[in-house]
Amino acid sequence: MTTDHHTRRDRRAPRALDFPAIAAASAVPGRDAFVVTALYLATTLALTWPLAAGLTHDIAGDFGDPLFTSWVIAWDATHLGRGWWNANIFAPHPLSLAYSEHFLPQALQVVPLYLTTKNPVLCYNLLFLSTFVLSGLGMYLLGRELTGSGAAGAVAGLAYAFAPYRIASIPHLQVLSSAWMPFVLFGLRRHFATGRIRPLAGAAAAWIAQNLSCGYYLLFFSPIALCYILWELTTRRLWADGRALLCTAAACAMVFVATVPFVLPYLELRRLGFSPRSLFETQRFSADVYAYFTADPNLRLWGPIAQAWPKAEGLLFPGVTIVVLAVLGVTRSAALKGSPYKTGSAAGTSNAGRPLQGRQSNVGGAFQGRHAMRIAATIVLLLIVTLLLGYSIRLPGLKITDLSRVLIIAAAAGAMLLGVSHDARASVMRWLSSPVAFFSLMTLFAVVMSFGPGIHAKGRVVEATSLYSAFYSFVPGFDGLRVPARYGMIVTLGLAALAAIGIGAIDRGRQRRASVLAGALIVLEALAIPIPINQSSTDYTRAGLAPLPASVTTSPAPDVYRFIATLAKSAVVIELPLGEPAFDIRYMFYSTTHWRRLVNGYSGGAPPQYAFLTEAFKDIATRPERAWQALADSTATHAVVHEGFYTNDGGRRLSAWLRARGAREAAAFGPDRVFELPQPSAISPQPSAITISPQPSALSH
Repeated sequence: MTTDHHTRRDRRAPRALDFPAIAAASAVPGRDAFVVTALYLATTLALTWPLAAGLTHDIAGDFGDPLFTSWVIAWDATHLGRGWWNANIFAPHPLSLAYSEHFLPQALQVVPLYLTTKNPVLCYNLLFLSTFVLSGLGMYLLGRELTGSGAAGAVAGLAYAFAPYRIASIPHLQVLSSAWMPFVLFGLRRHFATGRIRPLAGAAAAWIAQNLSCGYYLLFFSPIALCYILWELTTRRLWADGRALLCTAAACAMVFVATVPFVLPYLELRRLGFSPRSLFETQRFSADVYAYFTADPNLRLWGPIAQAWPKAEGLLFPGVTIVVLAVLGVTRSAALKGSPYKTGSAAGTSNAGRPLQGRQSNVGGAFQGRHAMRIAATIVLLLIVTLLLGYSIRLPGLKITDLSRVLIIAAAAGAMLLGVSHDARASVMRWLSSPVAFFSLMTLFAVVMSFGPGIHAKGRVVEATSLYSAFYSFVPGFDGLRVPARYGMIVTLGLAALAAIGIGAIDRGRQRRASVLAGALIVLEALAIPIPINQSSTDYTRAGLAPLPASVTTSPAPDVYRFIATLAKSAVVIELPLGEPAFDIRYMFYSTTHWRRLVNGYSGGAPPQYAFLTEAFKDIATRPERAWQALADSTATHAVVHEGFYTNDGGRRLSAWLRARGAREAAAFGPDRVFELPQPSAISPQPSAITISPQPSALSH
C-alpha cells in the first residue's frame, strides 16, 4: 500500500483495528495466493477421489441432480440469447428453465470447453471441483485481510472449502457454488480500508456472480452483504463522507440492475400460477436443532459418531476444529496484547486516538462490571442452548421451560442495563465495532434462520414460530424457497471468518505450528474418500420399472438419441416410462445430443398437466381412452418406448398399444422403439402453454 493510501485511510477511519501493519500485510496477496490455490487444488483432488480418475464419464454423488445440472449447463452453453428461458423440457410450457436454478455463471465458466468437447459430464465435474478451490481462495483472502496473517487465511480457506456440510451437499452444485461470498466481503473490506475503487468493483462483480449462481444465496447472502456495508460505514464513521456513500450506492445499484433481469422470469411464473412453498414443506426441509450434531454418514471420522437426528437436508455438523477456532477468535482476540481487535479505549484512548477524560479512576470498578456482564451473558447463553436442545430447567422453586419468555426477559434486562450503565454501553459499542462482533452476529442469525418457520429439537416443537417466519411472510422471494437448512453455508462462512481471527489471536511464535495442526484436523474431519460416484437409486415411486444402467455417456450417445437428432427441429418427443424422476432426468441429459423438445421433464416445479399425464399413463390398462387423449394433448409428435426399462412385458404391451392406436414404428434400437404419433384433426385442442394452475414455486430446487 502506498503512503497516499495510508494517509487516506487514517483520515477516514482512525480506528485501532485498522492499524497499518494489518493493512500493509494484506494489501497485496502476492504469490502466496498462488501457493494456497495449489494447496486447495491438491486437497480437492485428494478429498474427492476417485473423481479425478474419471472426469469425462463419472459423476460425483448420484445420477439425480448432478445430471439435471449437467443438462442445464449444456443448455446454457448452447442457447444463450432469445428463447433461452424456454428450455426444451415440459413442452409446450414456457419458461421451463426458470422452474429451477439457471446456473448461468457456472455455464459461462465452461462455455469454451463445452463447445470443444460436447461433454456435459466433464464440464460439470470441473465446475464441481472448482467450487472447492475458489471457496478456499476467497476465504483465504478474507481471512488474511481480517488478521494480516497468511497462516490464518490458509486455515480459514480450508475450513470453508472443506467443511463437512459441503461434503453433505455433493449432489447440489448450486449449494456448493458459495465461493463468491468471501470474495464480496474481502473486496468490500479492502475498499473501506483503502478508499480504492477496484476492490469495490471486484466485490460488486463477485456479488452479482453469487446472486446468479444460486437463488438461495441471492436471498440469504444479499442482506448480509448490505449489513456489512452499513457496519463498515458506521464503524469507520463514513456517513458524512459523500464519496464513500456515492461509491457504495453505485456498487449496490450495479448489483441490483444486473440481478433483476434474472429474477423477472421467476416472478412471471408466480403470476402464471406457481404458488408459494407451503409452510409445511418449508418446515420439512428446515434444520432441526440437532442437525448441527448430525454429520454426513460418508465422513470417515464423524459419520459413524455424529448421528443425533438424521433427516433430509439435516446434516449441518460444522466440524469440531472450526468451532474451537471460532470460539478462540471470539474469546481471545480482543484480549491479546497487540491484537488488531483490541480497542483504543482499552489502551487508554478513544477510537479516534483522543485521551479518555474523567474515567481513569474507575478502571477497577469498570473491569468488575464487565466481568459480571460476561458471567451473566454466559449463564443466559447456556440457558438458551439448554432450552433449544429440548431440555427444561427444573430446580427447587424454579421452573424454566419457555424459550421465548427467556429471550424476552434477557432482552429486557440487557436493555435496562444499557440504559443505566455507561460502562456497559461503552463495552458493547467497543465490541460491536470489531469484526468479531459482525461475524458472530452473522453466524447466530444464520443458525436461527436455518431452523425455518419453527424451531424443533429431535422433531419436538421448541418454538412454533421463529425469525424465518417473518422473512417468509414479509420479504419477497422467501416464500419460494423450500430448504431453510441451506443457511448452513452462511453459518460456515461466519465460522471460517471467526476461525481466521482465532488463529490470528495465537502468539506469532506458535501460530505456524497451530495452523498446520488445525489444517490437518480440518482435512481429517472432511475425509470421505472414496466419495460416492455414479450412484443410481431404484427406490421408485412406481411399480414395474427396472433398474437404470449404471453409467451414462454422450460420446457416443445411445443410438436412439442419435436417431432423434435426425428428426425435424419441430419434433416433440415423449419418452416412456415417464413421470419417474430418475428416468426423466436421464432423458433430459441425453437430450443434450439432439435438443428436440421433450414432453418429459424434471425440475424444482412442474406444470400440472405433466402430473395429469403421468397419472393417465398409470391407468392405461383400465382407462386407455383417457391415456390416449392425454398423449394427444401433450403435443408430442414422436414417442420413444424404452421397453427394457419395464419389468415383465410392460414395455412390449405399451408398444403394442401405440401401434393399435395408429402410431407408426419409425426405428428400433434393441429394446428402444421410436414411434411417429398420428396427429388427427379431430383431437380436442391442446392445452394452453401458459395456463398453469397452482403448483409449488420453482425458484428453488
